[in-house]
Amino acid sequence: MSNVEKLPVKRRETGPAVTLIGTSLPASYLEEAEPSPLMHSAAEWWKRGVLAIKVVGILAIIAFYPLLVIGSHVVKDDPVTLATDRPWASPETGVMVTLIGRELEGPGWAGDRAGWHPQARLTALPAWQEGLSTSMSEYARMMSLKSPSSAGQADPDLAAAARLMSIDPTLEQTPRLAAAAEALARYEGRLERGLASSPTGLEDTLDELALLANWADRSHEDLTERIGLRDGWPASKDDIRAFYTARARAQLAGELFRHSAMSRPDIAVSEDIQRNIDRLEGKWRRAAQLNPMFVSSQSGDARLMADHLAMMAYHMAEAGDATRELGAALISAEDARTSAANAAAGMRPRVSTAEAD
Repeated sequence: MSNVEKLPVKRRETGPAVTLIGTSLPASYLEEAEPSPLMHSAAEWWKRGVLAIKVVGILAIIAFYPLLVIGSHVVKDDPVTLATDRPWASPETGVMVTLIGRELEGPGWAGDRAGWHPQARLTALPAWQEGLSTSMSEYARMMSLKSPSSAGQADPDLAAAARLMSIDPTLEQTPRLAAAAEALARYEGRLERGLASSPTGLEDTLDELALLANWADRSHEDLTERIGLRDGWPASKDDIRAFYTARARAQLAGELFRHSAMSRPDIAVSEDIQRNIDRLEGKWRRAAQLNPMFVSSQSGDARLMADHLAMMAYHMAEAGDATRELGAALISAEDARTSAANAAAGMRPRVSTAEAD
């Protein structure tokens, strides 16, 4: 007996087809009922298609995530260009505000990213950003001490900016840097209105050069300690941190001094000092522009894998020497100018009181 014959109603040979809704079918009919082969095949293909989409999606994420990590490594090392239509009263402040804006509006602060974010997997970018922020903090602190308030204390805005730019592992750095930029802008506004002072004398220039030379010495020492260890291939995380910290210091030192010298052309009192200034800027620029595709700390023969740490250590040593040589040249020029002034004063004819009468 066919399934049609088991239906509880008689089959109509003529007339319109009628579908019974809510009719209770016998259990024997339901037990012997079979699904449509076409729908069964479609359901199987649907399951396979969904599974394939899931597998392809997972593989795409696994393959694409490393590309996201590589693409998130963005080091903003272009030269800083300040506006010429409205010059900054303190070019150093303009450089620091520009660098802060580059990091926050560009790649963002890598240290504040969540653990799943591609930038959280990076080593070079966090080292670059921390090196910049820490060095700017040191420079702003020096400026605050060289720009005392009317009460004889360190400038409050510069001191606040120095504190906010220092790295605190327990706090997010993005809001701290934004607040530091606001503090620097307040100092710039007060300086434009004559309500603040800025370091401009020879002693202040020598202190600036001493800080830059200290950055070079510290970076050279950190790099030298890592050279030859070969504890990673092509380089360990500590090697990468030392390299990019030195590079960040070189970038900041070169930009700060370049804009500072442009605002104080009186320091180039001779061709010898101008040559020293050009040499200093060139050495710091060479260190800042050492930008390999990936950091290597290997044999050093440069056939397959170069020793980038040794290269950076050499450039930082050269930059430190050039910085100290410029300081010595400025001191020599000042001593010569003082001696000439004293000699001229001693050669003036003296007129006695009796002769004057």
